[in-house]
Amino acid sequence: MQHLHRHILLLALGSAGISVMTPMAYAQSTTKTPVQVGQVSKKAKVSAKKKVPLKATYSEHVITAKVVRRASPMQNAQTILARKPSINAFSTGPNGMRSTITFRAFTSGQFSETFDGVSLNGLFNGGSQQASQRNAVPLTLNDISGINIYNGINNPSVNSYNSLGGTINYQPRQPGKTMGGSVGMGYGSFGTFQWNALFNTGSIDGFRSLFAYNRQTSNGWLQNSGNQNTNYYYAGILPYDHGLSKMSAHVIVNHNVGYTPHSVPQALIQQYGYNYNWPLNYSTSSNKDTELTAILGDKSTINRHVIIGGKVYVRNKIYQRTAYTNPAFDQSATQPYYLPNQSTGYPFWLSYPVPPTYDPSAIFGSTHYGTDYNLYEEISTAVGFQPKAQFILPHNLVTLGGNVSYGMLHSAEYWYGSAPVPQVSQYNNAWDEHDERLLASVYVQDNISLLGGKVHITPGIKYLYAYTVSSDNIGFYYPIGGSVANSQAFTSPTIGISYAPLHGLSFYGSWGRNIKFPNIGAYYSNIAEQNNAGQYIVAPVTVTPEYVTDYELGTRYRHHGFMGSVNAYLEQFTNTFLTNTNSSGISNTYNGGSSRYEGVELALEQRLGHFLLGHWAAIANYSYNQAVFTSSFHSSYAGTVQAGQPLADVPRNMFNVGLDWGYHHLHAHIDGKYVSSEYVSQQFAGTPTSQTIPSYFLLNLGVEDTIPIHTDHVKSVKLALNIDNLLNRHYFPQGYSNTDYSGNTYLSVLEGMPRFVFGSVTLKF
Repeated sequence: MQHLHRHILLLALGSAGISVMTPMAYAQSTTKTPVQVGQVSKKAKVSAKKKVPLKATYSEHVITAKVVRRASPMQNAQTILARKPSINAFSTGPNGMRSTITFRAFTSGQFSETFDGVSLNGLFNGGSQQASQRNAVPLTLNDISGINIYNGINNPSVNSYNSLGGTINYQPRQPGKTMGGSVGMGYGSFGTFQWNALFNTGSIDGFRSLFAYNRQTSNGWLQNSGNQNTNYYYAGILPYDHGLSKMSAHVIVNHNVGYTPHSVPQALIQQYGYNYNWPLNYSTSSNKDTELTAILGDKSTINRHVIIGGKVYVRNKIYQRTAYTNPAFDQSATQPYYLPNQSTGYPFWLSYPVPPTYDPSAIFGSTHYGTDYNLYEEISTAVGFQPKAQFILPHNLVTLGGNVSYGMLHSAEYWYGSAPVPQVSQYNNAWDEHDERLLASVYVQDNISLLGGKVHITPGIKYLYAYTVSSDNIGFYYPIGGSVANSQAFTSPTIGISYAPLHGLSFYGSWGRNIKFPNIGAYYSNIAEQNNAGQYIVAPVTVTPEYVTDYELGTRYRHHGFMGSVNAYLEQFTNTFLTNTNSSGISNTYNGGSSRYEGVELALEQRLGHFLLGHWAAIANYSYNQAVFTSSFHSSYAGTVQAGQPLADVPRNMFNVGLDWGYHHLHAHIDGKYVSSEYVSQQFAGTPTSQTIPSYFLLNLGVEDTIPIHTDHVKSVKLALNIDNLLNRHYFPQGYSNTDYSGNTYLSVLEGMPRFVFGSVTLKF
């Protein structure tokens, strides 16, 4: 009977198609034999790590640990996602500097990124590099073992706050059961140098730990874009209660220092060369970012029907940017282009009723030279608790869960005429802001299995709540100080159905509704508004959440090494957020009418087996994404936007192709990606223009050979060679429309990475 109970438990979880880590021998607990928590069958491991469950009721994709470990050092946790349908991700500097990612045309912050299920999205600004934090890097490939990608709103047990376009969950790198480690180093183009080390303690009375270190420096492919990134990672697992329970700990500390690669006018690139960036004596932005993510989890099997767990976590970020723009090169008849962070020519704040007291011309001779330096900093801390319980019934897997996250933010910018810039509130601050936000959610989800597992139905509902406070002191942008606050809530329903009429074939459909709460820019912009009488007031918040309704239909097929999937989606979008950014980098959020996102996603994989020499496998995927406004609206920032106008930064067509080859210890892969042309936005208004950047195709190559050594201290040596952008294409992954001194429109672009060659050696012991 004990064995029967165990098999019922595994069958219920396996047929649900959900990746849960389940103790294998609950019924053996009376023997006091230690059992490793998290041990699953080989079949379950494959489902969890290497492919999407055939009977999943939503659109999903997986990036495996092998793909992560073989990635080029110029890839990061976001750009590696671009190998999957509907994801466009790129960096315009090394080590993740100035990364941009869209998912089904949704921008960063309109979809969720999680690590071990814990949200990485900022509580106040959404995405990791929002609010002009160009080198905010919460984690690297050094920290993860694989990635689960959930397209669309998806079910409430995997989605998080901001899950409109989808949810991306980075799986933590876990400690091994045997003692060992590795050290490695490599060197490549643009003066890129990397060294790393890893150590597994192995099992010490069941307790396992992993320590990992990675440091990479690079001069960058653009002038004046050097960057250094240092990453520390720890993972620990402690089984207890005879293996029926486990505690886990994951800690990431990432430190990044570097110069911002700025967008530059296309005409200057044609004049000075592809690697052109603004000279340091024109304009420069030096960034420092340190981020901590720490998660402590516990999971226990209570009996054969109940599994409970919870996670407590803390996230902390300290970001600081010192920017300088030479007033001698401000936009003028002789230098007609906009320069980033250029100084102001008028001390507008001195006319306030009780102004900040800094008078730049009195100290530096002119307002221009007294405001040519600015210091921007953001310090944020978030703590949270995330409980979860699963109830295993004969034909149901019921999941209950929730989240409570509380965050504090201090954001400030100071102007001065020299460095270091003083940080004195109500003296030289453009703003000095303190914010608080409470996010909370609770959900219930069922996975119902019918007709012997051929039919799965996953209804779910999640309740989301947000309370936000924003407070600002008097500053250059704030004639008066004040606070603004409000609360918002929404109930998010979802349902998915899958049907498998034949072995290896399934059909699914899903529907869901979700929201994104406004970023903090919707709050601080209401402090110190002027009423009709010209008085400064604190106005109530009028920006409402973004609402999305998602419809999906798809099918999956597997047979003799072939895996294929195709799905179509439609997302109706209400209250689309748009962002206006002024010349000093302060952003305001406002609603921009309704829009419609729709597309098709096709993915194919084929294990070709052995022929000629070695084993071969091929992949291909294609995605079509279209996003248009469906209502006309007028904005004081952007003017009139017409219904039917496409959104900016949305390539309609993307495809990926790849070929893998392996022979004994030798492995090679070649991957290509095509991105079609896309409209660009107005640089400050955030709305689309008629200008476009051209399409491009990139080809990447990787080769590695793992040579067994079999000595007392070294097990193997791995030699690796990566060549990114093999064809050395010159391309612009992103652009903006701007206006020169004479009022002429010009295109300002960010340059993509040219050919990059990198070699490395790793000793495993």
